[in-house]
Amino acid sequence: MDIQQLRYFLAVADELHFGRAAERLHVTASPLSRRIRELEHELGRDLFVREHHHVGLTPFGELFQGRAREVVRDFDGLRDLARDLPDAPCCRVGAAPLTPPKVLDTVLAVYRETAPQVELPVTLASSAELLDQLAAGRVDLAVVHLPLGRTDLESLVIARGRLGVAMPADDEFADRTSLTLRDLRHRQVLMTSAKVHPSVMGEHRSALLAAGVTRLVALPHNDVVQIAAHVLRTGALTLTVLGEDLPTSRVFDSPAFRLVPLDEPGLALRVGIAWRAAPERVVPGLRETLTALRERYGETPTAL
Repeated sequence: MDIQQLRYFLAVADELHFGRAAERLHVTASPLSRRIRELEHELGRDLFVREHHHVGLTPFGELFQGRAREVVRDFDGLRDLARDLPDAPCCRVGAAPLTPPKVLDTVLAVYRETAPQVELPVTLASSAELLDQLAAGRVDLAVVHLPLGRTDLESLVIARGRLGVAMPADDEFADRTSLTLRDLRHRQVLMTSAKVHPSVMGEHRSALLAAGVTRLVALPHNDVVQIAAHVLRTGALTLTVLGEDLPTSRVFDSPAFRLVPLDEPGLALRVGIAWRAAPERVVPGLRETLTALRERYGETPTAL
């Protein structure tokens, strides 16, 4: 038994004529009659008395009509349930997978403290994708790598992390306590795809070129595991963020690699939030959460 059979039955019960019921339902009389017969077979009782020029309800059909009408009414009411209930307050959050997990955790925790009634569904995508979604209004707040490299959005740095140079454990620089970009002038340096966070990669590329590093290899992806394999196979170097419990750091946490801190105070990994100015006033809890985050991290971002 299905809801369509009940609708067919009620149409015939209202019209007491299979032809008129079929017209009302925009079907032909043959499949309508067949579905009614299937329903009667399943119930084990006749619903209609069929005579040459007359169709009538059996006593069981009259009883069944009332219950079937209630079922169809309740079924149709399900479609209106979501529309009739007020929408739960919501802020759609985006997060780049390679951003430090504690930054997203911090943002969500502050939001929940500030506006505990607001739901916070999270979408994962690259920083570049999230900024486009943010500008298009598909997310309301994004945890991304900074700087943004665009003027249509606002941002706040939540955390800063020092950069290091990843290399094979037997590299000539492996015993160094720190390196500068100028130390890398004669080495091949791998760079991840600029498509993932173009402003960050653009900043790193400019700094490397300004220091005289010209043997830059732009990879077509942002897969840290593949980058690590490339470092081991070719002896190339790559910049990475230092810190515990970071997705990139864990890949290089092996005796096969050595991470040497980069002594470049002006160059760091910055992670924070981005948002559109207008939704700050209409997304539930967003303005208050931004105020709380500015007070906590606006002057002193946390260290990764």
